[in-house]
Amino acid sequence: MPPEMKVSLVSDRTTFALTDIFNGYRNALTKLKIPFEAFPYHLIRKLISDEECFHHVHSNCLIKSKGFTHVFFIGGLSVPDFFLESLYDKKSVVIATEDPHTFDPLKYKLDMIDYYFTNERSIGNCERYKNAYYCPTAGCDQECGKFPLEALEERFHSDILFLGAMYPNRTKLLEAIIPMVEKYNLNFKLCGHVHYMPKTSPLWKYVAESSTVRHEDTVKYYNGSKVVINMMRDTTWKPPRPGSPSQKNRANKSRFLAESLNPRAYEVPLCQSFMLMEDIREEAHDIYTKNEVGFFSDEKSLIQKLKYYLVGKGKEKREEMAFNAYKKAALHHTYVKRLEYILSVINPA
Repeated sequence: MPPEMKVSLVSDRTTFALTDIFNGYRNALTKLKIPFEAFPYHLIRKLISDEECFHHVHSNCLIKSKGFTHVFFIGGLSVPDFFLESLYDKKSVVIATEDPHTFDPLKYKLDMIDYYFTNERSIGNCERYKNAYYCPTAGCDQECGKFPLEALEERFHSDILFLGAMYPNRTKLLEAIIPMVEKYNLNFKLCGHVHYMPKTSPLWKYVAESSTVRHEDTVKYYNGSKVVINMMRDTTWKPPRPGSPSQKNRANKSRFLAESLNPRAYEVPLCQSFMLMEDIREEAHDIYTKNEVGFFSDEKSLIQKLKYYLVGKGKEKREEMAFNAYKKAALHHTYVKRLEYILSVINPA
């Protein structure tokens, strides 16, 4: 443990995008025996106003007897300027979770932030931002794990699963597999934020859960599926705000490329479940090999790979590949590993 270090761990307002990451770092701090206090802003903001929340946590951070040396912000988008500017001797550490999709609002605050850890490699490698460091997302080995299939309720079982927000690019890809699903009578499930889909989409008949899925249930869905599809987010689109017709992502005006993977890329292997991953991000083949996960890049290859791994010769390879991916994720891609890297930067030996 670094000498005389104590962390105030503060979450952001968005629940579905960072709850698992917040919990992952909380567990990592515990495992590495770093003294800390957790402030789950994403839960408390339902009870009091945003302004009251941040004034309360700011005051708490500055109490001398608490002995905080660092404030870790998971996400960081909602942190007001006054908070970052008035931490005095406390070091601010932002762990971004949505780059490059939301980088622009944060880049203008970089001069107020001591350490900015971005989940996007293209930003972390950019020499323009001297206090930005690349720290990818990860999986929590305390919350992700393998379940015996017979212990899972039937509702968690599937042949094909996609769990996540249904952005337009994802809707288009998944609609393409419906004929194959029907031909082979496959159990296909969609879970998560499906309200972005058009009301006319044929995918609605496959929706198992339409709202935020609790992380403990997410792990069960992964365990119960033969193939978990992992698709990346469209960098040009964002969910429209009420009353606004615009669906263009204006929070990445810097046009940073999306090279890096999402948390699902590590959580699925930690459940020892087989993952079929879209490889449009450069990091996909840097992290995993073809002996660990299946890859697809478009509608045609997605259909081909699903057939191969579900009804073709590839179905005999799924278990071994999933275990290979698990070994890699467990060794290199947990929040404990990420926190160890962060500590090496903010408290170098």
